Amino acid sequence: MTDDLYDQTARTTCRVWPDDAPERKSLHYGDAEFLDQQLRLLDLVPRRFVALMFLFSGGAAAAVGLEFLYGWMVARMGDGGTAIAALDLGSRGSLACWFSSLLLLSASVAALLVYSVRRHRTDDYQGRYRVWIWAAGGCFLLAAEQATGLREAFRELMIFLTGTSLLGGGDLWWIIAYGIIFGAIGSRVLIDLRRCVPAVAALSAASVAFGLVVAQRFGWGFFVGGTSQVMYLAGCEMAGSVLLSAAFAFYARYVILDAEGLLPRRRNDASEDCSSDENNFQSTGPGRWRKIDPPHATPQPAYRQAPKIAPASSTAAIAAPASVTRKLTKAEKKALRKRLLQQRLERERKCG
Repeated sequence: MTDDLYDQTARTTCRVWPDDAPERKSLHYGDAEFLDQQLRLLDLVPRRFVALMFLFSGGAAAAVGLEFLYGWMVARMGDGGTAIAALDLGSRGSLACWFSSLLLLSASVAALLVYSVRRHRTDDYQGRYRVWIWAAGGCFLLAAEQATGLREAFRELMIFLTGTSLLGGGDLWWIIAYGIIFGAIGSRVLIDLRRCVPAVAALSAASVAFGLVVAQRFGWGFFVGGTSQVMYLAGCEMAGSVLLSAAFAFYARYVILDAEGLLPRRRNDASEDCSSDENNFQSTGPGRWRKIDPPHATPQPAYRQAPKIAPASSTAAIAAPASVTRKLTKAEKKALRKRLLQQRLERERKCG
């Protein structure tokens, strides 16, 4: 019932279609066997660390290029030129916002890839892999916020509902909400990817970059107003997006290599595997190695003199008959009475 109905070999044995049924072939693609050789989504994750570093170096270069173009546009405006909306880092429809949103969407896809592999781990008894669903949703929320400005809408909604703007013109509302949501998700994610050092470093750097954005919103940054502040905020947001997507991509590569058994084993893991193999060895074929104990030393024989047994007297032998645990027969009882009678007569003769 679960066989592939489009398998030509199964068709001849199962007879799913009648003999006179037409061949299921596409007019433009034939039998479409090439679909079996198409890349899976996991195949898009580079297996080489150098390839990932090259990709995210290109992302960092793109962020620097957008900063340079914004500086060029500001200088051009000082000479009497007009502003270009696509290059304006302070507007929501700029290339910088689109670039950050695209990076966060890629981080969301990487989180889903990690989830698709991590959920098959055999020693994850607590189900920690589920945090990657939340991580994917959080990255998608950040991507939507970069493109549409959801935090400003949330700020105005909270000010309208509570009637207070708190600190920073109401920005504290979305900072508190983001801190609770992404603090809980980020801490769980950081615990899960602790074995992948590049992913931990990238995620920590991304947290620092987004933290600098929050500090600048409250006036705790290095710049106050003007072009420098706009470039600083946009640069930190793009850097955080690049680093976050890099962290998830590094960990996606890590879990794929771990599932394929291509990661070098640590010393503790290797010693545990060796001890378990020695204790629970099972050979299922002639080509397997079998553990054989070394030959044991044969002890030398010890020569001792046999102890001498003193001969027992006939009287003692007669006086101490062998004990029996069964009932005596009539002949044995008669012989015993006769022996006792002889012993009594001998004692009377000696005494008389």
